[in-house]
Amino acid sequence: MFRITSRHNPRLKYLKQFHQRKHREREGRFLVEGVRVVEEALAADFEVEVIVFTAEALRDPRTAALVTAASGRGIAVWEVEPALLQELTATETPQGVVALVYKAGTTVDEVLATRTGVPLVLVVDGIQDPGNLGTIIRTADACAVTGVALLRDSVDLYHPRVVRATAGSVFHLPIAEQVDPAELVSGLKRRGFQVLAGDPNGDRSLYDCDFAGPTAVAVGHETRGVGPELRDAVDNLVFIPMPGRAESLNVGVATALLVYEAVRQRAKSSLC
Repeated sequence: MFRITSRHNPRLKYLKQFHQRKHREREGRFLVEGVRVVEEALAADFEVEVIVFTAEALRDPRTAALVTAASGRGIAVWEVEPALLQELTATETPQGVVALVYKAGTTVDEVLATRTGVPLVLVVDGIQDPGNLGTIIRTADACAVTGVALLRDSVDLYHPRVVRATAGSVFHLPIAEQVDPAELVSGLKRRGFQVLAGDPNGDRSLYDCDFAGPTAVAVGHETRGVGPELRDAVDNLVFIPMPGRAESLNVGVATALLVYEAVRQRAKSSLC
């Protein structure tokens, strides 16, 4: 076990570089924080390079077990001073554990591949708020979607706030990032997917859509919606009925309604 006591330590400087998206993309790794999320990373098929923790955090039996298990698997474990660990986190009161994890490198084909049942894919086009994207991925995980495709102009999947907002769900799903719209549309059409895109001015109500077959649900930028490349390929623009006075819904809420309607219809048909 290595101990870091200075902010000038090369190991600390190495980890701090992963706050930058360009460095995450170049090195293919990202930081995660919090006991639960690091546990999820260790339990999933993600390679963990190093775990950093404070002496205070080891007083928690769960954290101590996590560090012991990681060390037993040959993962580097570094102890740091609390003030130094704070420099690696995006929260004001970190739990005292941070890990550097390798990206999965998921492809579009892996996202669209059917593992069990009828595929349901979520397409994210241009979402900019990290909290929204994290919520969307957590919802996709809860609904057991086949996979998630993030188009090129979306917020970084491995932004610390996105990873934290997923509450570990980023490790449960095939998620392809930086996806080319043309490549995605080609793959969807080749596999017989219908493509539905959420749009407040859509031409079909959510409740008039049939989600029984292979379906891709697309959600777009918080104000502009899905981009023109994807819009040209959709089978229907879908609106969510809103009998109240609000003009729109948060994109995370809208995504949940769209995906859960698919879950509801499929659960109902399986009981018939």
